[in-house]
Amino acid sequence: MKHYKIEKDGVLEVGQILYTKHFKLKLDRALCKGCVLCKLACPRAAITLVPQADVDGKAMPPMVDVDENKCDFHGICAAMCPFGAIKISLNGSEGNPVVAYDAFPTLTRDIEVDATRCEDGCKTCEELCPLGIITVDTEAKTVDIKKELCAGCQICWMECPAEAISVTKFIEGSIDIDTGKCPEDCHRCVDVCPVKAIALEDGEVFANDYNCIYCGACLEVCPAEGAIEIERTAIRHSPVDSGTWRKGLEKLTSAEGLNREIAAENAAKAQASLKNL
Repeated sequence: MKHYKIEKDGVLEVGQILYTKHFKLKLDRALCKGCVLCKLACPRAAITLVPQADVDGKAMPPMVDVDENKCDFHGICAAMCPFGAIKISLNGSEGNPVVAYDAFPTLTRDIEVDATRCEDGCKTCEELCPLGIITVDTEAKTVDIKKELCAGCQICWMECPAEAISVTKFIEGSIDIDTGKCPEDCHRCVDVCPVKAIALEDGEVFANDYNCIYCGACLEVCPAEGAIEIERTAIRHSPVDSGTWRKGLEKLTSAEGLNREIAAENAAKAQASLKNL
């Protein structure tokens, strides 16, 4: 058995080579935003976040690193990445083992577009998308959204003048910033927020709960302990009944979040049983 790690052309690749199997994990640095979700979800503690130096006075998000000796290539990190930055493959064939074996769900990315409602020449959604995953063809009146890369910030939906787009968040929660704890002139959280949900207003940091995806990138660069608090209360996902998912959900949200999901599942099962009587 051989483990390896390669960093080339903006892609981190870690792998495991067995006699008949070759596992790979690829992390696209251009897509990765240095959030904490993959680290929280990883059951092997194989993922770490490495702080990066500021560039021209601007904070940089941390760099995700993967320990090739700890990674089991099951794909939990890939399933939880809101930006679609991580891919798993076996013998050159891409796929996610934990999802394939119903041990872990996929995030529910509810995105609907009715391009027939678009106003002539409008490219508002393309221009405002913070991840650059929307392409509008004004002549053909088409809107292409790379749904697998959408983090659910809802900016396109909120700003579309024709109400042609609808987006539902797949992570529910809350963010609170205690500006009294913020160091003077600090804007590090603003710098790294991947969806522009944190901004400066009248010299103070302000978080927009409507657009926040609760990824935690801001927490990683904040120098003031307790200045930012993020709570994830629920995650919308494909159906799954798995102890692996429940352990992951508890780490990503809380014991209360897990209990709420279990209660909802039990209620749904009870209702289904009544219908079959």
